[in-house]
Amino acid sequence: MTLKQFDKVNYGQLYSKPVEKRGSPRYSFMAGVEAIDIQANIRMMARVSDISRYGCYIDTISPFAKDASVTLTITRDEESFTTQANVVYSKVGMGMGMAFTKTDPDELVKLERWLTELSGETSIARDIQSVVVQPAISKGADDELRNVVSVLIALLNNKKVVSDSEAMALLRKLSK
Repeated sequence: MTLKQFDKVNYGQLYSKPVEKRGSPRYSFMAGVEAIDIQANIRMMARVSDISRYGCYIDTISPFAKDASVTLTITRDEESFTTQANVVYSKVGMGMGMAFTKTDPDELVKLERWLTELSGETSIARDIQSVVVQPAISKGADDELRNVVSVLIALLNNKKVVSDSEAMALLRKLSK
């Protein structure tokens, strides 16, 4: 390989566009967040600057350490979304990237509604809570399964796999 060929190969590797690794789109999103590092028992108030189905970015001068397990409560327009998350990366003076790890089905409905609004899509996601998803009175497997299936129906509807009328019919059957 000549020096000219070597330079051309290295230039292409250095300046090519990075590959997108995210599994879902992220959206610019301004909301307050309370983050609690579970192990260190440290609480911080900060700001979320973007969000996706699988995580968010928190602007803060003093982020938690990479791999910390965190409880997040994101509040937007007097509605809160609570989830467990891990710190994926942390940059002092800038913020931290979070990956959601454990979210209750009723909390997922809130997140899906926010994402639907941010994407500009129309969906029945905002109607799901009134039709089917309600906080489970008992923690029985049937209630949990109903919540999971209702969130799945909302996801299928958001991805245009099932129409609004099909999704509503499924949700009505599920609520009986």
